[in-house]
Amino acid sequence: MEQITIRSYPKINLGLRILSKRSDGFHDIETIFYPVKIYDEIGFKIERSNTEFNSVILKTNKSYIPLNTDNLCYKAVLNFFNEFRIKDPFKIEIDLKKNIPVGGGLGGGSSNAATVLKFLIRYFKIEIESNRKRIIDLALSIGSDVPFFLIMKPSYAEGRGEKIKILNDFRVNHDILIVNPNLHVSTKWAFENLKFPIDKIRQKKFDNIKVFENKILTELDNDFEPIVFSKFPLLKEVKNFMLNAGAVFSSMSGTGATIYGIFDTNKNGTIYKCREEFIKKKYLTFISKA
Repeated sequence: MEQITIRSYPKINLGLRILSKRSDGFHDIETIFYPVKIYDEIGFKIERSNTEFNSVILKTNKSYIPLNTDNLCYKAVLNFFNEFRIKDPFKIEIDLKKNIPVGGGLGGGSSNAATVLKFLIRYFKIEIESNRKRIIDLALSIGSDVPFFLIMKPSYAEGRGEKIKILNDFRVNHDILIVNPNLHVSTKWAFENLKFPIDKIRQKKFDNIKVFENKILTELDNDFEPIVFSKFPLLKEVKNFMLNAGAVFSSMSGTGATIYGIFDTNKNGTIYKCREEFIKKKYLTFISKA
C-alpha cells in the first residue's frame, strides 16, 4: 500500500469580470488567478483491491463536507479511472484535512480535486506531455477552474476559466490578509442572480496585464461584489475595514464569501493589527506572506 500526504493550495481572484453569457448556460469570464499559501492536507492510501470493484473512501475533519459523489475528490477519481480506462480494481482512501473555507471563493474544492488528479497521474505513471489535452479536458470535466490548479502559477484566465495564460513575471510583493466571516456563498446562486444580458459582449480589460503594480489595482474590479454585498453586507464591511486599516487594495475573491486585503510588507504591524480585529470576531483569518 502506498501512503502519502500532499498539500492543496487555493487561489484568490485579482479581478473577475463577466464578458458574455454563452449558449450552453455558462459565462465567459476574465480574471487573474493568484496562488496563496494557506493549504488543505490530503492523505492518500491506495492498493489493489481484493474485490472486483473499485472503492473510494473519503474522510474529513469537517462534518459539513460531503463524502459521496458530491465531493469533487470523489468525482476526480471516477473521471480519472474512466478517462484512462484503469481496469484493475483499487481501494483508495482519501483523508481530507480542510483549512480552506468552503464556499469562500478560493477554489478549495477544485484545488483538492486537482491534487487528487496529480496523485493519480503520478501513481499510474501517466505520461503528461503526450496526454496534456486529455488531462486538461479531464480537469475541466470536474470544474471550470480545476485546470488552473494543475498549473498553480499566476495566470490570466478566460473562457470558463479553463483558457489559461501563465504570467511568469506576475508577483504580488505584498502580504495578503485573507478573511472569511464564517459565511458561505453559493457560486450557482451568484451566477443566477447576476442576470447578465445574454446578448451583451464586453471587451477584455485584464489581458494586457503582465506584472503586478499598484497602478493596476484600480482596474481589478469584481462583477460579483454588488450582488453578493447586497445579500451579505457583512462582506462589504470586512472590505471597507481592511481599506480603512491600511490595505492598498481589498476585494472579494471569486463569488465570495472570502475577502482579501493586500498590505505593504514594509508596514508589518498594519496587517497584524487588522487581523487581530477579525480574530476577535472569530472570523477565519490567514496571512499569505509575500
